[in-house]
Amino acid sequence: MPRARRVDVELGDLTPVGATDPADAPHPGGRRRWWWWLAVPVAAVLALVGGQLVTDQRERTRLGALAALPGVVAPLDGPPEVAWQPDRGTLVGGAVRVGPVLVARHVADDGGALLVGLDATTGERRWELDVVGEPAPAPPWWPDTGGCAAVPDGSGHVACLLTADDAGTDRPPAPRLVVVDAADGTVQVDRELPAWVQWPTLRGDDVLLVGDVDGTLHVASQGLRDGTEHWSTTAEGSGAGTTAAAALLDDGTLAVARGGAVTLVSTDGAVLRTVGDAPQGGLTGQVATRGVVVSRTLGAVLVGSGSTTTVVTPTGEVRLDGSAAPVVVDDGSVPGLVLTRTPGLQAWDARDGSPRWGAPVVDAQDVTVLEGRVHVGTSAAVVTFDGATGEELWRVARPTASGTPLTDGRHLLVLARQGGRHTTPYDLVALHVADGSEAWRVPLPPQTWLTAAAGLLVAVSYDTDALTETHRVLR
Repeated sequence: MPRARRVDVELGDLTPVGATDPADAPHPGGRRRWWWWLAVPVAAVLALVGGQLVTDQRERTRLGALAALPGVVAPLDGPPEVAWQPDRGTLVGGAVRVGPVLVARHVADDGGALLVGLDATTGERRWELDVVGEPAPAPPWWPDTGGCAAVPDGSGHVACLLTADDAGTDRPPAPRLVVVDAADGTVQVDRELPAWVQWPTLRGDDVLLVGDVDGTLHVASQGLRDGTEHWSTTAEGSGAGTTAAAALLDDGTLAVARGGAVTLVSTDGAVLRTVGDAPQGGLTGQVATRGVVVSRTLGAVLVGSGSTTTVVTPTGEVRLDGSAAPVVVDDGSVPGLVLTRTPGLQAWDARDGSPRWGAPVVDAQDVTVLEGRVHVGTSAAVVTFDGATGEELWRVARPTASGTPLTDGRHLLVLARQGGRHTTPYDLVALHVADGSEAWRVPLPPQTWLTAAAGLLVAVSYDTDALTETHRVLR
C-alpha cells in the first residue's frame, strides 16, 4: 500500500556479444531444448504485458467516462501543483470544455463581460468576445453568462444564454442566445430570445427554452441556429417568483424545476406531470441542496418534501421515507439506487420503492458512488459500503467535515485540518477508494476551497478584505 506523504507546494551500458567458438557450441539437440525452455518465460512475459495493456486500456476507458460527470477531475498521479492561474475576473468554475479549449466567463472591473477561450493546459487566452457591446450599460447591469454548454452535435461550438441582472435598471435588455466556435471565438449565432426565457437546454440541433412568469411555466423548442419555433406550451404551478431551471432527464423528457416543484415535459411539447409545490430551492444537477435533484443516472427526479422523497419518472411516482442523501457523483454502477436519511441511511430501489439495505449512519452529508461502492461522508468519518449488499467495507476518520469531496476515480479528494485547527487553511488529502488509506496530502492557502470545472481541479481562494476570488487550476 502506498505510504502517505506530505508535500509542500508553492502553489546500463550495452556490450556486443562476441562470436561463439564452434568448440564451445552446444549440441544441436541441447540447443533445441534451450530455446524451448527460453520460450516459456518469454511467452509468460508477453502474456503479462498483453494483459496489463488490456487492463490499462479498460482503466483509461473507465476514467474517461467518469470525466464527463460533475464532481470528477482528471486522474492525479500525485500531489497537484498550480498549473496556471487565469486573469483576475476570469471564472473557470463554470467553464465549458470543448477539446483543448475552455470557454469561460470574464467579468471586468467596470461591470462589462467577456467570453474568453483559454488553453486548458496552459491557461493562455486564445480569444475573447465582448458580449456587452458599445456603449455598455452602466453597472450594476452585466450579462450573466453562466448558462453555457457545448453544442451536442460535434461542431465544436458552445451556446450561451446572456441574461441581465436588472437590479437598478428600468428596462434590462432581452435575453440573448450566443453560439461561438470554441476554437477561435467566431460568432455563429447571436439572436434575441423571448423576454420570459430563464434557462436553455440543448438537444441535438434544437434548444429547449424555459421560464416562469407569475407562476406559469413557459416551455418552447426552437432551432438552435435559425430560431424556428417547433412548439411551445405552458403549465400552471405554484412556483411564482422563482427561477425555472431545466435539464434533460432522458432523450425524450425535460425536467423543469421551480422552487420545490418539478414539471416533466416531453421533447415534443406534452406536459407529463408536476410534482411538489413548496418553493424550497432549485435544480442543481447531481447535488441536492434543497427540494429537487435530477439524475440522468436514475432517469428520475427526486423531489423532497419534509421527511419524504418522491421519485418522479415520466411514467409514475414512487414515495420513499426520508430525505434524499446528497449525491456528489454517481457513475451508475449500482443501478436504481436511491439513498435517503431516515435518519439512518436507507437504500431503496428507485423502480418500485422496495428497500435494499440500511446502515446506522445518521448524518450522511455527501455520497459518492464509484465502481459498485457507496462512499458516504459524515461529520466524523468516511464510510464505504458495498452498493449491492450494504456491507461496510472500510471506515476512516474524516479529516474535516468542510467542503464537498471530489474524485478522480481512484481517490476521494477531501479537505483536512492543519495542525488541529478547525478553520482554514486546510490540506487537500487524497484517500484511496480501495481502503481509505491516505495516498498524499498538500497544504492549501487560507480561505481556499476546491471545485471541479470541466474535468479540472480548481482551487478557489477568497480575499475577505478585497472581496475578490482567485481561481487556480491544479494538476
